[in-house]
Amino acid sequence: MSSAGHVFDMIRRLRGNRAQLTSNKEGFRDNIEIKEKRRTFVRFKKISKEEMKEVKENIRSKAKREKRRYYIASVVVSVILIVALIFILK
Repeated sequence: MSSAGHVFDMIRRLRGNRAQLTSNKEGFRDNIEIKEKRRTFVRFKKISKEEMKEVKENIRSKAKREKRRYYIASVVVSVILIVALIFILK
């Protein structure tokens, strides 16, 4: 079986998307309401180096716990699957 139809569809979609990118049709921008341009400035909270170290340690300890849970869950599921296969194959 051939997949030429699927390939042709992909090519057609790529061409259509490319045409939309370079589209300079009149009225396209007229339909979009451009409201006031407001800039949003983000102000980050200033913290000391000690607090930064504490935050980093908290993140690292959470990541270690998550990784440990993942490994334990993987081992438990693997053991259950192996035991199930042993009983099924007997």
